[in-house]
Amino acid sequence: MKKKTGILVALGVIAAILIALVAWRVTSNDHPRGPRNGGQPLTVRTAPVETRPMPVLITAVGQVQSEHSVQIKPQVSGVLKQVFFSEGQTVREGQRLFEIDPAPYKAALASAKSAWESARANADRMAPLAEKDYVTPQEYQDAQTAAAQAQAAYQQAQINLAYTDIRAPITGRTGSLAVKSGNVVAPGDSTPLVVINQMKPILVQYQLPQQFLSEVRKYDAQRSIHIFITHEDGSGNFGEGKLVFIDNTVNPDSGTVMLKARIPNRDVQLWPGQFVGVKMQLAIEKNAMVVPDGAIQSDQNGNFVYAVVNGKATIVQVSVDRTVDNFAVINKGLKVGDVVITQIPRTLRAGLPVNVTRASTPSTTDSEASTP
Repeated sequence: MKKKTGILVALGVIAAILIALVAWRVTSNDHPRGPRNGGQPLTVRTAPVETRPMPVLITAVGQVQSEHSVQIKPQVSGVLKQVFFSEGQTVREGQRLFEIDPAPYKAALASAKSAWESARANADRMAPLAEKDYVTPQEYQDAQTAAAQAQAAYQQAQINLAYTDIRAPITGRTGSLAVKSGNVVAPGDSTPLVVINQMKPILVQYQLPQQFLSEVRKYDAQRSIHIFITHEDGSGNFGEGKLVFIDNTVNPDSGTVMLKARIPNRDVQLWPGQFVGVKMQLAIEKNAMVVPDGAIQSDQNGNFVYAVVNGKATIVQVSVDRTVDNFAVINKGLKVGDVVITQIPRTLRAGLPVNVTRASTPSTTDSEASTP
């Protein structure tokens, strides 16, 4: 009996301990978001709402295209005797690329030249005879025709011989060689010997929703549009260019219009087929109201910031027009001079007292310049 009583007492003690632990846990969970420093204010970093020049941007994803691409194909048949460049090499207009064995065409040229000289001499010989009616007019006409035909054949033989020396029609970068020296090539071959792509300048083609068309055309008429090329995610800088083409048709399937920008590509960072980010700077808004983008938070109601009002954190719903570099452009919800918290502590909640140590803003170098 005493043993059972001891067990019951032990169980009771254990149950009391468990209840105390649960009560402590519940009590501690009732205040998880409050400051843990004895009720003292949280130290936060802030920045004032201010105005500054900000670009008006439209962003898209584009694909790089060569403005001038040439497929090099043989114009005459023969053995590919020699290749004068390496795959991937940049070649200049007029530079020698290939030689097709010229021997057969030299022989054909010599034969055509001999035939032309003979036919011409015969026509010249018959000219005074025709004047004295020693030959009929028809005979003289036939001799002239034969001389003209021989001359055309001679000229064609000259052209065919010139075709054995293949030169670059444009300046650009060569692709892979489809045929090596020693192989027989012909005009009917479906695969080009090599493809040359012009690299400087280069085009970037992209699509925009049709609702932007009127705005783009308005600023394009003012010649104020600047194009900036980046990585697909908007980072980096591949250079600046100009809008050179707006398609005359809206794609009825996608509701988009095609545009093209020409980029100098001086450092040859852009390659045909590459996907890139496109930023169209339509204009500069001189007095845009901005906050550091780190201050912008989101919930089910949209975007908001923590503003410092009377020493406490206060939630303010805001409308964000766009984000450029490290700044968010605010349409409504704030006014110039308001102070927002830029780095949000995990324990920050609305109504908590805060201690502002110093104001900080992102670098203004990019946003105040003409480039995004």
